[in-house]
Amino acid sequence: MALKRVVAITGCDSGLGYALAARSAREGLVTVAGMLNGIDTKAATALAKLTVHPCSLDVTKAESVTDFGKFVSDLLKKNPSYSLHAVVNNAGVMTIGDYEWQTPSMIENTVNVNLLGPMRVVSTLLPQLRTSVTEGASSPRVINIASHCGLQPLPGFGAYSASKAGLLAWTQALRYELAAHGLTAVAFVPGGFIGSSNILSRQATQCNTMLESLSEEQQSFYEKKITTLRDYLQNVSQNNKYDSLSDVDILETYIKALTDDNPKAVYKVESWRYTIYYNLLKLPFPEIAHRWLIKKFLCFPDV
Repeated sequence: MALKRVVAITGCDSGLGYALAARSAREGLVTVAGMLNGIDTKAATALAKLTVHPCSLDVTKAESVTDFGKFVSDLLKKNPSYSLHAVVNNAGVMTIGDYEWQTPSMIENTVNVNLLGPMRVVSTLLPQLRTSVTEGASSPRVINIASHCGLQPLPGFGAYSASKAGLLAWTQALRYELAAHGLTAVAFVPGGFIGSSNILSRQATQCNTMLESLSEEQQSFYEKKITTLRDYLQNVSQNNKYDSLSDVDILETYIKALTDDNPKAVYKVESWRYTIYYNLLKLPFPEIAHRWLIKKFLCFPDV
């Protein structure tokens, strides 16, 4: 009996996650979409029309992750021809701002969602992935959505870079561990897509919270820089529709990571701009030159 492949994806409310779920379904995979905002949203309804199975999921809550795992397990039990092929950890958050500005809750939430969240999900679904091997499935896998910031840390992205660098390290360790069981782990680095995402939809509010949380001395020192960054990011990160991401390179590279018989350790989408800057940053220039290159790359407003 031919096995019908199932893929479980987290963070599918909008942007990249929604696009990955929709593309997986169109590829013919049975798709389970984890939805932070629940299943009574326009995004969940639209995915359901594509035969995706929406399921509420908050990767920071152990009980929610357990319920998500049960949802996947029940789907597999009800359909004996189904086999879990991939777990895609896409749920992520990003707060831009110097490390000194960010509140402890912002920093902890970044690590909790971006690193500990995937760990919780994999811990829950890994036994089912192993079962898929015994059922005859080929190369069941974990796909972790990483970031160029995990490869090249950037100022203003300290906690985010740390969480994604940790995710990359864990993915590689997991890949070594799983190989003996017929499984694998893959890192997918999708490149820049902020203009088609809501990942910065709360940035303005977070900048205000940062400023309010600082001491009087810090407020006096940083206020202009924080408000300038807030106003700039508010203009470039306006709320987008849940289905606004349609980058062909990102989606087709994801499909390769999802369906290649012998998947690579890392799949990366990199625009010419990323390629130029990141290759320049690898050169042994003086640190002052690296800081100048990073400033040009980020294009943040001067204060």
